[in-house]
Amino acid sequence: MGPIVIENRAQSRHRKDDFSLDGLSFLLADVQDNLGNFLTAFLTIQSWPSSRIGAAIAAGGLGAVLARFIGGWALDIIACRRLMLAVCCAVTVVSVAMMAWVPLFYPIVVAHFLAGGAGALFTPILAAISHHTAGARGYIERMGRNESFNHLGNASSGFLMSLLGRMMGPVAPLWGVGGLAAVSLVLVGGFSAQADEPSGQSREAASMRETLRAICTLLSEPRLAVFLATYLLFNVANGAVVPLMIERYAFAHLGDPAVVTAICIVVAQITMAPVAFFVGNKAMQWPRKPLFILALALQPVRDSLVILSTGWPILTLIQVLDGLSSGIILVLFYAILSDIASGSGRRNLLIGLGLALGTIGALVSNLAGGALASGYGFNATFIILGLTGAAVTCLFAFGMPETRPAASN
Repeated sequence: MGPIVIENRAQSRHRKDDFSLDGLSFLLADVQDNLGNFLTAFLTIQSWPSSRIGAAIAAGGLGAVLARFIGGWALDIIACRRLMLAVCCAVTVVSVAMMAWVPLFYPIVVAHFLAGGAGALFTPILAAISHHTAGARGYIERMGRNESFNHLGNASSGFLMSLLGRMMGPVAPLWGVGGLAAVSLVLVGGFSAQADEPSGQSREAASMRETLRAICTLLSEPRLAVFLATYLLFNVANGAVVPLMIERYAFAHLGDPAVVTAICIVVAQITMAPVAFFVGNKAMQWPRKPLFILALALQPVRDSLVILSTGWPILTLIQVLDGLSSGIILVLFYAILSDIASGSGRRNLLIGLGLALGTIGALVSNLAGGALASGYGFNATFIILGLTGAAVTCLFAFGMPETRPAASN
């Protein structure tokens, strides 16, 4: 077989993998990020009390945290990533069908727990496949492209599902989410065998004892401890900002909550898409630390703008800043953890751990933010969240060294 034939086959395989990654990042965005919102609307129409709706949504968060902890470890030792992705899509389809058909408390809690876990695994599985199909040098660029398609998918499918909900009732978005997961199964079959390339980790290294030892060793490294603390606390500072901002607008009768929500989602997601793509392309050339500090520093700026103004232009600017901040952080998250995990064989474990901590931070943020807003008012809450964001920026700026390898210069 000649070199030209081999090269053409490699290019064809690469195009197939790129197409599947682009399509899955686009289609699965709504499954990961908006299922809880659609379920909340559906259960509200079903006249569920707030306590039961909260329990059902919390079950999805718990499933996400557990799945990311376990999934990161599994992805370092299990090579059949296409099968894992297909199973997650199938679990999502079945779980969503259960929610739509059996709107009873315990079936809904179980179904959302499973759907939350399956949805939380899409990102780390696609990250693992990206590393094996794009290679170490193309990994961060590929992750930037994944995030870009994810945000485009979030904006467009969120808008489409909202239309379906208005025309066909609140159960329609649930079926829409299930349909996207079902279509995604077709794209899973488009990956080349390179997606299932073995990680090379031995069975002994994959044992629970060795895994715990590796985690302790990695956590003893100051860089990882500082970065994970930064990512956790950033989500604590940031997670409640948009929900509280929407609630504040509704409480003060400053605008239709549905319109405010749409603006918040669409503006941020449309901004994130090009930012993530650009940062992914430049990540191999630029140092990580200055850009990450800039992204963290934008969070307290947003909180200040929320307090200072209630006008629509400022609301739009706030969400543009959110898109800039999140677009940078979501790509450099993978770059920094990949730098730290280099040579350890635990990259996916660290990604799963980081994503799980981010989910916990967002949950804590929403719980604490709601309690603070009820007790002290919206402005005081945004001041506290902004001060937390400023402290996180200082923690990273003074406690985190540059992680980009010198060889990348």
